[in-house]
Amino acid sequence: MKKIISFFILSIIFIGCSKDKAAISNSESAKTFHFNDTDIRYYEKIYFKSYGSRKNDKDFAELKIEYPELISSGVLSDSINKFIKNYLLDLPFNEDQYTSFDEIADSLFSNYISLQQEFDDYHIGWYINANSKINGVFKNIMSITCEEEIYTGGANTFYNLTYSNFNINSGKLITLESIINYNNIGTVEKIGEGLFRKLKDIPVNQPLKEAGFWFENKKFFLNDNFAITDSGLVFFYNLYEIAPRSEGTTKLFIPKEKLISYINIY
Repeated sequence: MKKIISFFILSIIFIGCSKDKAAISNSESAKTFHFNDTDIRYYEKIYFKSYGSRKNDKDFAELKIEYPELISSGVLSDSINKFIKNYLLDLPFNEDQYTSFDEIADSLFSNYISLQQEFDDYHIGWYINANSKINGVFKNIMSITCEEEIYTGGANTFYNLTYSNFNINSGKLITLESIINYNNIGTVEKIGEGLFRKLKDIPVNQPLKEAGFWFENKKFFLNDNFAITDSGLVFFYNLYEIAPRSEGTTKLFIPKEKLISYINIY
């Protein structure tokens, strides 16, 4: 799992631990998706832990994680629960994956306390907000979104969003290559480029680099960060992935009517 971090550094090294208690809660009742006479049930869980008091957005550090936990038996639940857990524990500024949410919180608070002890006039709040949610079920596919927003000082907030799709029967992650025949990928990317140029108001004959976008080899591509919906494919390009931060993120939608001849899910 690759999370893009370029052109800025999240300047923290996690150390130590904290004895603050975490609050973990479930939704009162399980939610359900119905698929082929099978109920896919899950709880919405929230982990929250904080240090200090969040008053005027100063002198606090906070970790909030929201995620679904599938409680139906089978490979789908095992696969998605494992994927979500690994994603949420794989924060971009740490070389190794954390083993628990408590470990993330303890490290965050320890580093924040150390900085405040070193600089008496440091009164900027830190936070990590991470969430995962189920977008929906289309045919035999479940689509989920994982999202992170992190601020630990510095000029910018880190933001990352990842779409993932799973085969409900096998629990396997679906790649773009698995739903588009190799011979059709070039055609689909041409369709995507046309819609991208329209979205960004870029003339057909203007090079993408000249318009401020840095696609690899100066050629438009569809990434693996996509959601499968009943109306089409949604692609998401994170900050710094194809353009400077000033351009922001890009969400590109390709309607199924343009894909139906080239993709095997519609």
